[in-house]
Amino acid sequence: MATPRTAPAGDTPVGDTIVACSTAPGRSDRAVVRASGPTVGQIAAQLLDPKPTSRGVTTTSALIGGRPCPAIVLRALAPATYTGEDTLEVILPGNPHLVERFLDECCAIAGVRRAGPGEFSARAYLNGRLSLNEAEGVAALIAARSRDDLEGAQRLASGELGAVYRAWADELTTLLALVEAGIDFVDQEDVVPIRPRDLRARLERLRGEMARRSSGGIASGADGLEPLVALAGPPNAGKSTLFNALLGRARSVVADESGTTRDVLIEKLRLDDAVGAGVSVRLADLPGLDADAPTAAARAAQAAAIETLRRADAVIACDPTGRFDMLGIGDDVPVLRVKTKADQPKGDGGDSPDVEVCALDGWHFDVLKRGIADIAVRAPGGSCAVAFARHSRQIAGACDALLQVVEEINPDNASLDSPELLADALRQAVDALEQILGRVTPDDVIGRVFATFCVGK
Repeated sequence: MATPRTAPAGDTPVGDTIVACSTAPGRSDRAVVRASGPTVGQIAAQLLDPKPTSRGVTTTSALIGGRPCPAIVLRALAPATYTGEDTLEVILPGNPHLVERFLDECCAIAGVRRAGPGEFSARAYLNGRLSLNEAEGVAALIAARSRDDLEGAQRLASGELGAVYRAWADELTTLLALVEAGIDFVDQEDVVPIRPRDLRARLERLRGEMARRSSGGIASGADGLEPLVALAGPPNAGKSTLFNALLGRARSVVADESGTTRDVLIEKLRLDDAVGAGVSVRLADLPGLDADAPTAAARAAQAAAIETLRRADAVIACDPTGRFDMLGIGDDVPVLRVKTKADQPKGDGGDSPDVEVCALDGWHFDVLKRGIADIAVRAPGGSCAVAFARHSRQIAGACDALLQVVEEINPDNASLDSPELLADALRQAVDALEQILGRVTPDDVIGRVFATFCVGK
């Protein structure tokens, strides 16, 4: 089990009690209201009759507006709970209005508030009940839409991969300690904590295993690629200009004439600068969607665009008018509606876009990139793909640092040359692995992981 952590800077303090409906919204036979924190006992005392006084499951009545409502309550005590805090789960009839009234009653108690997205799992992470990669697995389990999605999510949530990462980190930590011990005895030739030949052999073996898993064993989905996000819209909607601006180079031909884009172009788009966590997607620039394609070449371009849309995990709908009359986008595909050419005068009508952008000066690109990351996570297998991409990025960084160490070691020497430099590179490798596990992960990465959760989880 991971060790307890402190809350990320700027987050709400974890000393209060959070409450939320943890079942799907809408009408159902039953709904579960979950509470976690130090004042769940007060919720039980004021709103449940009879009050559960010990750990276990009991039947009771929930007092809603002073009137009793049949309920089942599960009471659990810290630290042996999901969040590591005292928790309460109240099973009520699945009437949304009833559930909302009960949540309001809970929040009327001092120190109780509604939970934000992923806050229960965030507390589990902060209290050492989950590692960060296990928390990513929980998010992926929630978002799973296929057997492949589910299998990838289970690998994360079960801690299977975490055990591998921890073993790597432990081996590197041991080697780092031996190298640093050699610094203390650099003037004593007869004291050698680890011989260069042995250090190099262990590092090469470890680096080889990490490189193999990073390149082939930690991929999500059938093809092991990042989510495919397609730029779609009518001709001359500014898709290619936006495509080039996001990539930072002129990859697609841009012209005022309709139908300039005839081929589907796909490039990797890294979103690190906007959302952190090593998130990347495959971004596709499509020919403009036009139901009245006049020529055989135009119709072939349309067929290629529609086929890519069918394969896309998520879609960026581009339209300078804001009407978003799209063709060939399924209802189950996450869509980000982008009003392009925001530098031009606004016309009348149109729907409300998710974001307005100007590709000429990058206006609102930070918002756009966060939106792209959000729809990529909501795509089938997206949570796994984003998590695995983050892991692979950190593992690759650790491998680079280990290569630097290996190249500096002369196996024929009796002791290490420049052990301080070797120790610094080894620390970089350890830190890269620890960011996967969440032990030294920056706050923006932590926030990104839990922002992908739904409320109540």
